Amino acid sequence: MNQQPYDILIKSATILTLDASNTIIPSGAMAIKNNVIVDLGPEEKFAHHQAKVTIDGSHQVLMPGLVNAHTHAAMTLFRGFADDIPLEPWLNKIWPMEMRFATPENVQKASTLAFIEMIRAGITTAADMYWHADSTNEAAFITGLRLVNGIGLIDTVGKADAQNKETLVRRFIETHMGHSRIHPCVQVHSTYTVSQESLKLAHRLALDYRLPLITHASETRTEVQTLLSRTGKTPIGYLESLGMLHPGIVLVHCVHLQEDEIEQLSQKGVAVIHCPESNLKLGSGVAPIPALLKNGVTLGLGTDGAASNNDLDLWGEMRTAALIHKGISEDPTVVTATEVLRMATLGGARALGLDHLIGSLEIGKRADAITVSLSSAHLVPQYDLISHLVYAAKSSDVRNVIIDGNLVLHEGTLLTVDEERIKTEMKVLATKIAGFYSDRVYHQP
Repeated sequence: MNQQPYDILIKSATILTLDASNTIIPSGAMAIKNNVIVDLGPEEKFAHHQAKVTIDGSHQVLMPGLVNAHTHAAMTLFRGFADDIPLEPWLNKIWPMEMRFATPENVQKASTLAFIEMIRAGITTAADMYWHADSTNEAAFITGLRLVNGIGLIDTVGKADAQNKETLVRRFIETHMGHSRIHPCVQVHSTYTVSQESLKLAHRLALDYRLPLITHASETRTEVQTLLSRTGKTPIGYLESLGMLHPGIVLVHCVHLQEDEIEQLSQKGVAVIHCPESNLKLGSGVAPIPALLKNGVTLGLGTDGAASNNDLDLWGEMRTAALIHKGISEDPTVVTATEVLRMATLGGARALGLDHLIGSLEIGKRADAITVSLSSAHLVPQYDLISHLVYAAKSSDVRNVIIDGNLVLHEGTLLTVDEERIKTEMKVLATKIAGFYSDRVYHQP
């Protein structure tokens, strides 16, 4: 009998480790203690072991939690607010409303709602970019989510002097360095909304603290043309001219890339985050993922924000990512289910510099894991587990979610926050937003 019981023991599950060998344990168990995976293997190995909490994983797959490698969580504030328009007009409609309603209190509420949605969908880690980063952190604290976050630098809205920016970013980073679930990063919105001074500042801070630097890049043709007219360089070329292409740089979208830029990103060790549904909805285009995969670029998967998606469901992103590239290339062998699932787990973790902690189920890693029921009609029969997860599974199939060794969703019940209260508060806030927008449009000359 085990003298020191585990904190959590998941038994009788099909374990999909997503380790280097893609090991699958048909009838396995995994033990968690002090936030860490301490053992996993065939179920018989754990026959006489005890745990404070035991989860029956029968007819479920136990796998790493999903990594939403790019989102704007608080934009649940504007879910469905500006649909069916291109990115630039979309931004012009959203930004004035953000200036009015994206207060610290509202950002916390909206981010809490977003993180509830993500946890229910099996997302255990999110990389966020938005105003009031401390409020987003608070939402992660109370929901239990793992969060990569930073103070986003943007010059087109809310200018601040360079010294003040640097002080704010350094204070944020140093406050959260070493936290178990909040991982600081450095962020700038994009090359076309941020001055060269701000880009250089962000780069220096990222190097000083050895943190990821995350920015949008080459999302639309308009963005690329804007940079070409201003600097004579594409966003990728401009970043290269500033010495900002190297490991630790994370570029979101990368829809409009030249062939030599794809090779350059690979050679420089830059990571790319693919947000297929947001890119499709905004009519931005489709990123050249097959070419990026072929060149060995580290790829993560993101939902972007709920105002441009409109959900925060990484299962939908996986399916879309796998299908859209097959259709465009007329080649069903490109962007396989295995490649997409890795993008949504270990790839995202690697892009964010967290693959030593999360992204696969391995002894010694942090216990970020989910169980997915295989009992629903849309998952019967089963021939290929990974194919099923990418092409057929839904967020509603997620039954249990463990983040940093803490059980936050148990058999479909959220354990960390009052979901109904948050939804009610957001409905009230949405009424205020809709009323303000109607008055604003009506009174315009």
